[in-house]
Amino acid sequence: MPDTARKTTVVLLLCLVLLLLPVSGIRAQADPHSGEIDAFIRERMESLDIPGAALAVVRGDRAPQTLAIAYLKGYGVANKAGDPVTPQTPFLLASLSKSMTAVAVMQLVEEGKLALDDPIQAYLPWFMSGTPITVRQLLYQTSGLDEGQGYRRNLDRDVPDALEQSIRRLAAADLNHAPGAAFEYSNSNYDVLGLLVETVSGRPYGEYVQANLFEPLAMAHASTSLEAARAGGLIRPFYPFFGQPTDMAAILPYSRATQPSAGLFGSAEDMAHYLIMHLNDGRFRDNQILTPAGMEMLHTPGVAIDESGVGYAMGWAVWPFDDAVQPGSDAPIALSHGGEWLGFNHMMIIVPEQDMGMVMLFNTSDTEMNSAYTNIAFDVALLALGQDAQNYPLEEDWMTRHLRLLGMVLILALLTGVWVTLRRLRSGTFSRRDGLLFIALAIFELLLVSYLLFIRLPNNESNLPLVLRFEPDLGLMLVIILLLTIGWGSVRSLWAARLWQAGKRRKL
Repeated sequence: MPDTARKTTVVLLLCLVLLLLPVSGIRAQADPHSGEIDAFIRERMESLDIPGAALAVVRGDRAPQTLAIAYLKGYGVANKAGDPVTPQTPFLLASLSKSMTAVAVMQLVEEGKLALDDPIQAYLPWFMSGTPITVRQLLYQTSGLDEGQGYRRNLDRDVPDALEQSIRRLAAADLNHAPGAAFEYSNSNYDVLGLLVETVSGRPYGEYVQANLFEPLAMAHASTSLEAARAGGLIRPFYPFFGQPTDMAAILPYSRATQPSAGLFGSAEDMAHYLIMHLNDGRFRDNQILTPAGMEMLHTPGVAIDESGVGYAMGWAVWPFDDAVQPGSDAPIALSHGGEWLGFNHMMIIVPEQDMGMVMLFNTSDTEMNSAYTNIAFDVALLALGQDAQNYPLEEDWMTRHLRLLGMVLILALLTGVWVTLRRLRSGTFSRRDGLLFIALAIFELLLVSYLLFIRLPNNESNLPLVLRFEPDLGLMLVIILLLTIGWGSVRSLWAARLWQAGKRRKL
């Protein structure tokens, strides 16, 4: 065969193959802002000492044949060995899991197995039987379940039936307000929904999500258990322990008790498929995960969070993206949800009007500046929309931004107090001036402990066990402070009382 004919045949065969390929819905397309996005992320990761990250951006014109992954990349390292993060590297998704649980619930609604306005007791008759709470109220976070209790349940034991055990204990709790009366974010809402999925579907929550969400969305690196995620190359979580990025995999908190609200795993590529489904009226490739009407219901806010126009839909915050306004148009409505855990911080955003979705995954977290990671995601979303990055400021207050420094200063001050008072006690004498000093110290320590345990921690919906597990260096400092106040303070007071009594006897 002549060369010209051979070349012509090859070209024709290639064209035929391309024509016969099924429309996938994720056809790659270059992002015109990729260079700017890449440079921005690298600069932020270096300035914030972020070990690893992964980003996916999807865009299109809502037609299945053009909605595509526009940007997909891993950054930095996945572990201490320096292995690179890739788009296929799995992360613990934390609260990004909530919207997936909402999808599972809506699937069962569309199958006629659930009704949104049915009381949860129609399916779980033992759950707060005297107080009807509807499925819809759980989805919109208006059930009245307590936010702090939702976090404390993260420390429940991880056993095969941890979810049901935890929800049965929750059934004895008090509500903070009447169902439907107000918004209160609580992991418990979505964990109850997860148990509802188990009960109605007749299969474990993880199995249901794997079969009805992960598999039809071709989320090949997603999983529903810690063991499977680790076997699939789960990224290592890093935490700035006293400022030094430290691998926390050995103490990573995880329990199937909170699997539906915070315990699913996936990669940036997996999440790109998931976002395409949300932007494509519930469809991915040839799989219709939910009907367009079901997707619209998922995305429609059912309660206002604040007066600025932010609402809560089913696993999504809904808000006007004012910084993404195009000339001659109103601010587009954006949907987003974050996820924070020990060593993880994520944000996913979709802007349906502009057919853009993105997810930013980090393998680090830091109480002092968690908003810095969220701000990177919002700026990347702006860059992907052709806008300028806003370089958003930190949202944390001054005290939160300096917790480690304040803790160290406080510990040094308390140690100085221990040294001074120990010298006075060992002298064997105890004057009136010493007594006044010791009383002043006792009052200061009482006020300090009361503030930390009964004001600071409750205001942050936390307690000592949670701080120790999710902010280990801050928890360690808090334990030292308690030892230097309650512990040493008790010993000091008893010692001083004995010296005072001995002095009085000598005068007699």
